[in-house]
Amino acid sequence: MKASGAPNNNSLQVKPVCIIGNLNIDLIIRNVPRLPTWGTEVFGESHVIVSSGQAGYIGLALTHLGIPTSIIGNVGQDVNGQQILNDLKASGADISACEKTASDQTGITVAIVRMDGERAFVSNFASLRDFDEALALRHWDKIHQAGIVGMVGTFALPNLKLNAIARLMAKAYQSGKVTMLDTGWDPSNWQDDTILGIKEVLHYVTLFMPNLDEARAITKAETVQEAGDILATLGPAVVVIKCGAEGSYAKIGGQTYFLPAQSVDVYNAVGAGDTFGAGFIYGYRRGCPIEACLAFGNSAAALYVSKDNDRYPDINDVMNIAKLYKAFSSNLIKGEV
Repeated sequence: MKASGAPNNNSLQVKPVCIIGNLNIDLIIRNVPRLPTWGTEVFGESHVIVSSGQAGYIGLALTHLGIPTSIIGNVGQDVNGQQILNDLKASGADISACEKTASDQTGITVAIVRMDGERAFVSNFASLRDFDEALALRHWDKIHQAGIVGMVGTFALPNLKLNAIARLMAKAYQSGKVTMLDTGWDPSNWQDDTILGIKEVLHYVTLFMPNLDEARAITKAETVQEAGDILATLGPAVVVIKCGAEGSYAKIGGQTYFLPAQSVDVYNAVGAGDTFGAGFIYGYRRGCPIEACLAFGNSAAALYVSKDNDRYPDINDVMNIAKLYKAFSSNLIKGEV
C-alpha cells in the first residue's frame, strides 16, 4: 500500500533528499524559569552551542536515519560556519552546495528553553541575508538528482522572497519532484500579504508540514481538523501538522489521521519538529502507509527531545519505538519498512 500523494514506483527510495534552507548556530540555554523583562536578568542551568537552522536540524536527522541528503545553504566566514560544515560533512551529508558567502558572521539563534521544554528564540540573520534565489539556482543539479526537495526555514532567509520560493518550488514540482515545505514561524506575525504568498507557494507543494501554531495562523482556524481541511484545499497532496506533545495529524484527500506522541521526559525540544519531519520523510520515501510515516516521525522526535547528547536517532532506535504504536502493525514491519 502506498501513501496517497507518493509516486507509484520505487524512485524515491533510490534518490537522495535535497534540503534548501537556513543554516545557523544555536546557542541553547536550558531550564530558564521565565523570560526576563527589559533591564532584568534570569538564569538557566546549562547551555550548548550546536549546528542548526531548520536545514541543519533536518539534514542531520535525515543522514542519521541513513537517507542520502544534500543541503543547499550558506554560512559566513567564521568558526561557526566552519563548525556547521564540519558537522554536516561528518554526518554524511553532501555539502558541496553549501556556500561560504561574504558575511563575516554566520547566522545565530539564542534559544531559551523553559523547564518543560517549551522554547523562545532571538535570532541574528547575519550570513542568511546572503541567501537568494540565484544561490539556489546555482546548485540546481542537486535538486535534479533528488527525489524529494524540501524548502525549510523560509522566514530566516530575508532575501529569498515568497515569490522566488514559489518559482523554485514550481520548477522542482513541474519536473516531477516531491516537494516539501516547512516555513517555520513568521516573526512578522503572518500579515495578509505573507499568507497570500504562502498560499501561492502551496500550489507547488506535495508535503506541507507546519506546526499547529503556524497552521492556525495561516488558516485562522481554531482546531487542527479545521486547519487541515483548509490547507488541503490549497494544493498540497499531504498536509502534516505537528502538534508537539499532543502528537501529529495528517490529511490526505478525504482521509484524516492522528497519532498521539510517545510519553517521554523532555530534555530539550529545539529541533524536534525538524527531527519529526525527517522521520516522516523516511516512511514517505519508502511508500509506507501514512500511519507508519506518522509513527516514524513521532518516534524520531520522542527520542531526540529526551536526550542531552548524541541526540539524532538511527533507524533501529526509531523502529523500536514505532513498533509500540498500534497503527504500526506487524504487516507493515514485515512487508514495507
